[in-house]
Amino acid sequence: MKIAAVALICMTAPAYRCGVLRADQPQTRESKTETDGAIILRNDFSDESIGAYTDDAFKSDRDWGKVRWVHFHGRANIVDDHGDKKLRLTFPKGKFGHQETGGNAAVSIGKHDEIYQRVTIRFEPGFSFVKTGKIVGLGSGAHWSGGNVPREGQGYTSRFIWDRQHEAAMYLYHMDQRSKYGDVLNLGFKFQTGVDYTLTQRIKANTGSQKNGILQVWASQDGGQPKLVVDRNDLRFGTEGRSATELMFVAPFHGGGDASFAAGQTSYMTLDDFVVSSAKFSDLP
Repeated sequence: MKIAAVALICMTAPAYRCGVLRADQPQTRESKTETDGAIILRNDFSDESIGAYTDDAFKSDRDWGKVRWVHFHGRANIVDDHGDKKLRLTFPKGKFGHQETGGNAAVSIGKHDEIYQRVTIRFEPGFSFVKTGKIVGLGSGAHWSGGNVPREGQGYTSRFIWDRQHEAAMYLYHMDQRSKYGDVLNLGFKFQTGVDYTLTQRIKANTGSQKNGILQVWASQDGGQPKLVVDRNDLRFGTEGRSATELMFVAPFHGGGDASFAAGQTSYMTLDDFVVSSAKFSDLP
């Protein structure tokens, strides 16, 4: 992955690492290796028809499993990309929020103390990043966002986002967050248009009320080797059994809560190869 190896100061805490890990640096946290039996969800859209991917089509797509909600408002299509089917979302000019750009869906995945999520995304040429926007993620409990903070340990959300200056980042809502509107952890590189990014996150629930929950993030570019870019072990995703992951979010949109986040021109993103597993993917270092 062609990412500058820079030191990042996301927040001052000794228990985590943020940035690009060298390929020759060993991973420190052990976990099971992914097998077919560990796969919880896999969707590459290969069984879908080219054309409009309506909310009803999303619900009836068996590869998602149990859909909690879906609202794409006619902005989702299945497209052929050199023989590979992908989900393509539209972000209209001058619009922001999931009601008017991209969309918002959630899928129930059962309850898991340890989970891996992977997706491949591409911002098409001309994509208007403007300020910030959400992509996909994991969570538990309610959809913690928009200043709704789980201070009593009711759950969490951990989402991939693009941040200002199209920085790749994670966006966390959790009981110890510093900002009312979530904590941002930069991944150490900027999203570029026309590039396939494969993004993977691992969430391991904390024990009881202890600050020992794990978030790890890997990223790769155009099929390259994944690199560890975030490594934390000091989080509380919830308390007393409420930290288990139970939702996957497919919710890319611009925003932000006002027109300053709106797309400067109509833009498009493709998403493909969604995988959720209870064990580590075999290509991770």
